Amino acid sequence: MTRRPKGELLLIGGHEDKEGDSVILKQVAERLRGDAAVALVTAATELPREYADEYRAAFGRLGVKNVVQVDVRDRADAHDDAIVKRLEDAGAIFFSGGDQLRIVSQIGGTPLMERLQECYRDGSLIAGTSAGAAAMPEIMLIAGPSDASHEADALDMGPGLGLIDRVVVDTHFAQRGRMGRLCGAVARNPEVLGVGIDEDTALLVAASGRSRVLGSGAVYVVDGSRLSYTSLAERRARGIVSIHDLVVHVLGAGQEFDLSSRRPIASGATSSKD
Repeated sequence: MTRRPKGELLLIGGHEDKEGDSVILKQVAERLRGDAAVALVTAATELPREYADEYRAAFGRLGVKNVVQVDVRDRADAHDDAIVKRLEDAGAIFFSGGDQLRIVSQIGGTPLMERLQECYRDGSLIAGTSAGAAAMPEIMLIAGPSDASHEADALDMGPGLGLIDRVVVDTHFAQRGRMGRLCGAVARNPEVLGVGIDEDTALLVAASGRSRVLGSGAVYVVDGSRLSYTSLAERRARGIVSIHDLVVHVLGAGQEFDLSSRRPIASGATSSKD
């Protein structure tokens, strides 16, 4: 029987502040005990050294002394005992941005993935920014046009890391005009909640599903459970997708949402970015 996870997920919309208050990265630093490391997984990017230098500097400003890079260039790396071992002493695991398909295709079904799941079940924080956040759910968005109304044949989805189910995540949300494609993703599977996260914004998700917004932007939750019609149900659907009776929640910093019950948690708006 699989144990329920005890950890948290930190889903970041990309371009989080690294030099100012660093409200989002502080959540990672505050969960470390003693000299525990942040394991920085750079599987998504083709610039692993540059990302490692950037995050070592950012976490260093927050007093984190130990950032261990877990770089995965191919699936053989995810089977390497020495690389897998780098997660053992980590107090938090952080996935960089890049290409979410690289993350899943390189580590899915490997010992590194098994160790990641163990860390999450044992209580570790698993964080990801941009592609790192998009890869977290059981189902992930791979590609689709931004700044355009969603069309029936213009979206790629596939299996993600499976750390959270019944959710699909999109990032750089308002900045790249991604509401159309997130609605399209929900229309394809109304059981799944669509979560769109602005840049410099994050959703901190407890294992129970209770989540809280951090940062300077908004989180958008698209619920298709009451959907009454979508043109995707028509045979050989083409062109713009019509969707009726979607519910959209827009949440600012400090506000909470229960992903399990699909309802906001009444806590009132707050002007703080913490």
